[in-house]
Amino acid sequence: MNQAPVIQVNSPVTSFVSPGFNVLNQNEKQYAYHFARASWEGARICYFQRSYESPGLFYIFHKIFSTEKPQDVKQRLQQNGWSEEEVQQLFVYVAAVFQNSGNFKSFGDSKFIPEVSQEKFEQFITTSPGYQVDQVWESIRKYVYNYDKPYGLIDLQEKNGSNSYYSNNLNGELLEAVDKFLIAQGVSELNTRVVKVGEEIHVLVASVNEGQKDLGEVHNHKVKLVYGDFAPFLNSVVTHLTAALQYATNDNQKNMILAYIDHFKSGDVELHKQSQRHWIKDKGPVIETNIGFIETYLDPLKVRAEWEGFVAVVNKEESALLNELVNKAEDIIKYLPWPKEFEVDVYKRPDFTSLEVLAFASSGTPLGINIPNYDDIRQTEGFKNVNLGNTIGKLSKESIKFLDETDQDIFHKYQSEAIFLIVALHELIGHGAGKVFMKDKDGNLNFNLENTINPLTNQKVDSFYNHGEQWHSKFGEFSGAMEECKADATALYLSTYDDVVKLLLPKQSEEERRNTVFAGWLFVVHRAVQGLEFYNPEQKKWGQAHVLARNVILQSLIREDPEIIKITETQQNGKPYMHFKFDQSKLYTTGKKAISNLILHLQVFKSIGAGNEGVQFFSNLAAVNDQFLNYRNIVIQNKFPRRLEIQPNLILQDGQVNLKEYESTFAGIIESQVEHHLENIETTKELFLKVQKLFQN
Repeated sequence: MNQAPVIQVNSPVTSFVSPGFNVLNQNEKQYAYHFARASWEGARICYFQRSYESPGLFYIFHKIFSTEKPQDVKQRLQQNGWSEEEVQQLFVYVAAVFQNSGNFKSFGDSKFIPEVSQEKFEQFITTSPGYQVDQVWESIRKYVYNYDKPYGLIDLQEKNGSNSYYSNNLNGELLEAVDKFLIAQGVSELNTRVVKVGEEIHVLVASVNEGQKDLGEVHNHKVKLVYGDFAPFLNSVVTHLTAALQYATNDNQKNMILAYIDHFKSGDVELHKQSQRHWIKDKGPVIETNIGFIETYLDPLKVRAEWEGFVAVVNKEESALLNELVNKAEDIIKYLPWPKEFEVDVYKRPDFTSLEVLAFASSGTPLGINIPNYDDIRQTEGFKNVNLGNTIGKLSKESIKFLDETDQDIFHKYQSEAIFLIVALHELIGHGAGKVFMKDKDGNLNFNLENTINPLTNQKVDSFYNHGEQWHSKFGEFSGAMEECKADATALYLSTYDDVVKLLLPKQSEEERRNTVFAGWLFVVHRAVQGLEFYNPEQKKWGQAHVLARNVILQSLIREDPEIIKITETQQNGKPYMHFKFDQSKLYTTGKKAISNLILHLQVFKSIGAGNEGVQFFSNLAAVNDQFLNYRNIVIQNKFPRRLEIQPNLILQDGQVNLKEYESTFAGIIESQVEHHLENIETTKELFLKVQKLFQN
């Protein structure tokens, strides 16, 4: 068996604190409560999307810890001879499964196993009064500790991985044909999974309503739409959204909720798009929300989305700074290195707010969001940006490994301001700028085919997106990483303009701003180095889009100027170590030049839909040579435990909504997660035994 990663018992725990909740009135609190309940009830879907065994682990852990408090479990185990360390090894595993919505890391998509022995883990389960061993445990027990291929990585089975979007009797070639067929039929893949049953291909559509529809044939296989995937969970979502309706404060919110309800009932993604049209019109709400099948990072093919729902309170002070950035965005965009023909015709000023998260119900929490992801809406109607301020924990100095001491001091001192700066520019301009050349359903182009010149070739543009084609289908497995790379690199590029930085950091001196900008560049390239652990040398594949994006930025800098970043190998505490020195004097010269060239290429490839050229360019920069493989080994030997997060809970008692916070411990994470998931616990078991077996490896 291969060496499998564990979640370490010294992993830090970060709490999401939301003082803004206290100033809400009861109407606003009720609105937030029902959206939070809808988000969490839908989040059970994430377990089914992550791995075969994840819903089973959820069911068992929830049954145990809803009967026994963590302290009771600890007492029971210690009476059976467990040490304190073994109990904590168990608790950190359970907490990590709850937080990641399964036993694969949401950041990296690689499996983690319990650090406690398999014998002890089974004892924890079989001696619990809350869970009577049944078919669930018997179905998953052989997978929990198995890290051998294909069980250690989320991917298609033909690529030595496993996943819960596609049954293991489907190959990539057939799936690609199915997806092209679905697009031609006007069916979105976003909220679907695909299984082969006998010789038929069933496209499972997430919806409350059930039913089937024959679509035709692909490669001699009948293709059917099968509605009703995750119906019980989505029914609870609809119930809570219906309850939220009476607390909506304007027509945009009401129409948004009604479109959500119709979408979740029918499974029609066009109705979700309609909800997003109302959402982007709801400017500056006190309570910000979004819900649905949103991001496609988890799907090996990058076209099917993971469940996500969030509720947050607006931070007015930080939001005022972000609105200043929005007000100047049209001028800022002119700094970007691509021709005006590659920019949107009319910039739709988006809403941009800094939020305090009350609930983020998915497998992981980002630092910021730019949605909707529907290009046709983004191009013509706009989008929203949010900065999730209270999810950003501050790193301790000892956790900032490998940086030169001077650079480490600067990054540690200015990290909060630097991350705020980079995230703001990443979300608003990085994701928001740039035009996508498209043909609509009537055959009309949104650009002048005769007069638009490709700046990379100085030839006329001759490619674009046909109606129904998406960025993800053009650029495949690299699509997410390329988009994140463009956004991160755009943020770095724009941070070299002091007038832009002043908008977000008006109280800083010129020296402080330059140090903050440097800290922002350090933030990106330092994470690139630390993220080398997510590269799989055997498969020559990156396990996380954001990490790959940052490594492409790092390689772009080094290839432009080998002297800009110097990495020196050394020893520390008897282990191989390295020191990483960024030459700050080159940031505004060769550093800026490298980033300018990178974002120009990425935007042009995206605009014209040049999938083959774009993937070739990006994969060249994504390659990991022997020297960086050695750096990867050093990172793994010295890695700092990844933090776990704990979220508060909204509780309805006697008609009043209250915010419940939990102790910042592994036990606190477990208690919070048990109380986040209140409904459909037995249904989880039923769905696991009925449907999930279709995806069993």
